[in-house]
Amino acid sequence: MAKNNSRLRRTIVRILFEGGEMTRSQVSTELHRQGLFREVPTDSSLAALISKNAQIVKVGHAKIELSNGLSVRNMVFDVDRDLIREDEDIELTMPTALKEQAVRCPSCKQMRYMPDRSICLSCERREV
Repeated sequence: MAKNNSRLRRTIVRILFEGGEMTRSQVSTELHRQGLFREVPTDSSLAALISKNAQIVKVGHAKIELSNGLSVRNMVFDVDRDLIREDEDIELTMPTALKEQAVRCPSCKQMRYMPDRSICLSCERREV
């Protein structure tokens, strides 16, 4: 299950990077449309995956009207654009499971893919 969650987190970050700001339901619809997973996660598990991901930030609320006439406010998420500026930054800011390529960052102590760097891209961009 952990491997599937890693794939799912990576896919969610790519969806938000390419598509821009989205609510949970829009992310779920996009996951379903892509068809990369046998089962699309429920709203609550999707919320947990999004909230635990340091690459994704809350950017506001969207007011959505339900079919019964009630209106609700849903959170809108996007990737951290200060941290992820181009497509290659997604892999460099995500903890990696590839043990042979991973190096422990001396600053944040996370195992990251850091080609030719002394600290990981996350620490480098958050310091500036």
